[in-house]
Amino acid sequence: MGNNNENTIKKFAERILKQWNPCDLETLCKEISEITGLNIKTVCQKVWKEALMVGANVVEDALKYDLNFHEYDEKMEKFYKDSYAFIFETLVESCRPLKQEVIRVIKERIEKYIKEKKKQQINILMFGDGVGSDTIYLYRFLKDKATFYYFDVPGSKTFNFALKRFARHNIQVKLLTEYHKIPQNFFDIVISLEVLEHLPNPIEGIKDINSFLKTGGKALITESFGAVVLNFPTHLKTNLKYSGKTPFLFLKHNMILTYYNTSPLLFLRPMEFEKKEKTSLSDWLKLISNKPIIKNYLRILLRKLI
Repeated sequence: MGNNNENTIKKFAERILKQWNPCDLETLCKEISEITGLNIKTVCQKVWKEALMVGANVVEDALKYDLNFHEYDEKMEKFYKDSYAFIFETLVESCRPLKQEVIRVIKERIEKYIKEKKKQQINILMFGDGVGSDTIYLYRFLKDKATFYYFDVPGSKTFNFALKRFARHNIQVKLLTEYHKIPQNFFDIVISLEVLEHLPNPIEGIKDINSFLKTGGKALITESFGAVVLNFPTHLKTNLKYSGKTPFLFLKHNMILTYYNTSPLLFLRPMEFEKKEKTSLSDWLKLISNKPIIKNYLRILLRKLI
């Protein structure tokens, strides 16, 4: 059994490294500097900090803003709008091999959906895509088959940065600037990566994702409810209670788990949920009998108790 696990990990590592597309850091720094107007030397230093420690720039700015770590309040709302830190965090993250694997898997799941549903054209909501890296990646593969809609915190540094990037790279995206005007029962696909753990009420966020989707539509999700640690000061401690429960939270709101990544280091990243008109007892039994999901839930529960 031990040798099998080792071989699986080795094959996974080999595939990741083979498909990894390392970023040109000089080009990355130049783009950030030109769009933000920040000094190129300062930008390069911040990119290097982020490469060395995930979240370094967010932590640095959180201290400057006197943020109450892991607590949602007016300070944090202002922080989301005014800080440049998330630009560095998310752009460098998009260069990392594991993040590239996640978005590659998402592309494959969307292509599978289009093929199975025999769709000529679909609508995709990029829900909380920050600087727009995931939108840009997916657009290049799916622009002839999908209309992309983008939503993030309107007026924030990341939102404004994304708009300029879309124009710079000729990405045709429909912008959504008012949350309450996001179309209901309209989208075939909703993609929300690393968003739920930031929300003061992620249950409402899940309900909204359901409302955005057509029946039969898919939500592709990653979350980090359990990562309430120093280098992620905007992950909320009030959401720790949801760690390990995401498949159950979505099922409770009529979205069944139809896929999840089982690869080492990327377990549940992403998860895919399909919207149904109504869930049944068999849907619950199927989820409860899913050994990896239950094992993960019990492992997190045990860790909390200890």
